[in-house]
Amino acid sequence: MFFGWYVVAGTFFAQMLVAGFLVYSVSLFVPLVRAEFGVGMEQVMQSLTAGTFAGMLLMPLAGIMFDRYSMRWIFSAGVALFAVGLWALAQSQTIGEYVVYFALTMAFGNTLAGSPAAQTVVARWFSRSRGRAMGISAIGTSVGGIAVPALVVVLLESIGWRATLEVIAALAMFVVLPVVVATVRGKPADIGLQAEPAAEPTADAVADVSLTLVQILRHPCYWFIGLPLGLLFSAYTVGLVNIAPYAASLNVSPAGASALIMSIAVMGFVGKLGFGLVADRVNLKWALWGVMGLALVGFLLLAAQPSYPVMLAATGLMGLAAGGMVPVWGAMMAAAFGLLSYGRAMGMMGPLLTLLVLPSFTVVGRLYDTSGSYQLPLLIFSAVIATGMLLLLPLKLKR
Repeated sequence: MFFGWYVVAGTFFAQMLVAGFLVYSVSLFVPLVRAEFGVGMEQVMQSLTAGTFAGMLLMPLAGIMFDRYSMRWIFSAGVALFAVGLWALAQSQTIGEYVVYFALTMAFGNTLAGSPAAQTVVARWFSRSRGRAMGISAIGTSVGGIAVPALVVVLLESIGWRATLEVIAALAMFVVLPVVVATVRGKPADIGLQAEPAAEPTADAVADVSLTLVQILRHPCYWFIGLPLGLLFSAYTVGLVNIAPYAASLNVSPAGASALIMSIAVMGFVGKLGFGLVADRVNLKWALWGVMGLALVGFLLLAAQPSYPVMLAATGLMGLAAGGMVPVWGAMMAAAFGLLSYGRAMGMMGPLLTLLVLPSFTVVGRLYDTSGSYQLPLLIFSAVIATGMLLLLPLKLKR
């Protein structure tokens, strides 16, 4: 079997645990952390704001590292730091300590062992099947979104939130890390192999040249991809993090809230696989536009404070969109910047996305603390997604 698929498997398992916790399970801890430290929603959301800001500072440096150093050990370091961070988080005694430990865990986990690193390494192994390979790799986050929240719910009820964090840390260190070390290789040449052969190039194919950071920033695709994606990320991230508190505000049980999160994860599985296949065959701009449209419909449905079955449908659309944007985004970056500059381009994309995501946590926390309702934030972020769809229209991308 082509070794690239082992690389896909390693990134799959890493994203399963890292994203399964940081993306899908964090909201389950929010009520317990608020009660533990006696703080409001805005203060708990500061942990996500700080984590996003720390990730913004780390991403450009990480992007340079992705292009220069072994992705095997970068990925492994990300998993190890994620484990250490969770253990430290479990020992926090004040909300200030919680915010700092969570910020560092989120920054290192998401950056070094999350989607940007996974997309970078998978892109270098595949050509004609790049979208499909990225989609399968990213399905790890969806599987994690099903398995990790279910595990967390059981652990929270039986051993509490601190011990739950320690269990997740142990899984990262003693289960996922060995898999990553055994399977992830940064480039085919590292083990004397060649990448998947490319399909016959078209006349307008982008030349694979090494771009400087300044050239990346001046590239029109940097802005026409980054701005729409950043607005979509800002809406989706706060929606996912707040889905459990939102459900609780409508008198949905914890088990029902967990089912909503699982709905996002299950449909994310479908979105990653489906849009991964689409990304190899259609215009990537319109694929991303369709992804954003699905997210917009999901947010509008949630803003209506609907019945529980409609909430399930809405979160399913959010999951379909979240799953679809990962392989489409990865394929876009390869088409726009080439493989020689892929890591740097992803690294430079990080600060732009972060600057757009960063204010969203505080805004939602403050609006909720003021109004006691999620309806206005959902409507505001529906408008944010619609704005991103408009900003995507000028993009001209060569395959």
